[in-house]
Amino acid sequence: MDNSLVYVTGNELKYKVALQALQGSGISLERKSLNTPEIQSSRVEEIAEWSAVWASRQLNQPVVVMDAGYYIEALNGFPGPFIKYVNEWFSAEDYLKLMQGRENRRVVLRDCLAYCRPNEKPTLFCQVHHGEMAVNPGRRNGTSIDQIFIPAGFSHPISEIPADELLSYWSNTTVWQELAAHLENLPPAGG
Repeated sequence: MDNSLVYVTGNELKYKVALQALQGSGISLERKSLNTPEIQSSRVEEIAEWSAVWASRQLNQPVVVMDAGYYIEALNGFPGPFIKYVNEWFSAEDYLKLMQGRENRRVVLRDCLAYCRPNEKPTLFCQVHHGEMAVNPGRRNGTSIDQIFIPAGFSHPISEIPADELLSYWSNTTVWQELAAHLENLPPAGG
């Protein structure tokens, strides 16, 4: 097993989550921030897959890329994987205005981790988290969605959850363990 790979992310929390999730797996994870072009798609799987292929070719080494989308049921899945861009335009209050008069406050968060070696087809590991929209925004730290998304099992938005609890919550997910198991059984590159 080649136990070293690059996590392409500029997000420090995502990197810490990955390190904690992979603890004891024997995988060495290096973080690199690349301005990865994103294709336009409503599916996080397609975006993660394309980004992983692009990044593995740019770096000429195995990479992992994570893409996520927040699908608000009452808004027909808006903003989905466009969350990064919508967060630049919308405040937490803007999201809540869109929710006025709507009873369904469920949100589905889809994560997709894509692993890719240069010139090979990526392998995807996807998961779903459930949650709901807050009625009032949380503290003004993090992104707009962080201020209003309440993950299942919590009673407050992400922006209100202590950092150690949030790190534990996100790192206790299956995609990283699935990646570790996949890497253990993977033949050498080109083999």
